[in-house]
Amino acid sequence: MHKTLVAYFSASGTTRQIGQTMAKIMEADVCEIKPKMAYTHADLNWHDPHSRSSVEMKDVHSRPEMADLEVDPSAYDTIYVGFPKMEQGYICV
Repeated sequence: MHKTLVAYFSASGTTRQIGQTMAKIMEADVCEIKPKMAYTHADLNWHDPHSRSSVEMKDVHSRPEMADLEVDPSAYDTIYVGFPKMEQGYICV
């Protein structure tokens, strides 16, 4: 049997909704990708050039460390990964 996983990262919840909906439609397992250190509301203020999210977007060496996943990715044949992307003020999934 073909096993499918939808793994998503969602700081604000938008990508979580899409990931959970996809998993339900595809009858796939679902797993949230989380940073080891959770984001605060202030961390996500992309209008502030000194906020955590702004610094991480601009500096490839500042990427957050991932927390351990709740599933073993090697147990799946197909994995869909969802993540937010901010580009010129438009939210894309």
